Amino acid sequence: MTLLNQCWECRQNERLRAVFSVGLADGVDSDGPEFLRSSVRNGRKTLHYGRLVAVLGVVVTAVGLFLKSASSAAEDLMPALNEATGGAIPAEFTNVWTGIYDDKSWAAIVLAIALVAVLGLAFMPQLKDAWSRMNGLVAVVLGVVIIVIGGVATKTALDDADALAEAFGGLAAAGQIPEAYAVSLGIGWVLLIVGGALAAIGGVLSLMARPNESAIPGTEA
Repeated sequence: MTLLNQCWECRQNERLRAVFSVGLADGVDSDGPEFLRSSVRNGRKTLHYGRLVAVLGVVVTAVGLFLKSASSAAEDLMPALNEATGGAIPAEFTNVWTGIYDDKSWAAIVLAIALVAVLGLAFMPQLKDAWSRMNGLVAVVLGVVIIVIGGVATKTALDDADALAEAFGGLAAAGQIPEAYAVSLGIGWVLLIVGGALAAIGGVLSLMARPNESAIPGTEA
């Protein structure tokens, strides 16, 4: 039995050597073993770097939308102050998305559509290729839309934060709260603008890409 096992192992080793020698001699991509050629083909499905930057922008923006819009040391007092002032003081700080929607619902809807559109463009067929000039321009425009909406919404949120801080000052002067608490904007507003900028940059990178450029800069498909 030992001799038979050794012979069987020898034949298996010879087959493996033959398989890998074919793959190495022919560059694997053309006539090499199927499982290796399949892995190479799958590797070519990597997103083009311009598309990757745009997707990163969408992710950054989405994260920012779910972060708290502002913060203050008076946050624990706000529910009671909301009742005492008849709603003049908000009961809590909402997230960025809710802040945008409550202020201008149409702006929130346009923002959501822009984010979905960028994702749709990023995962269009031929993922390893740069966008066409038209799609690259569309991505740039969508990124600018996100930046504009984010910038205007951030300015509104900053004004609201200043107004709330003034209200806290008035309450402190009246002796209703211990001190005039400051109000700070959350980082979500910054991420909103940064994400839009990344989406636009992704479009610019595609516009700058050479024809037939692959997913990795400096190489061709």
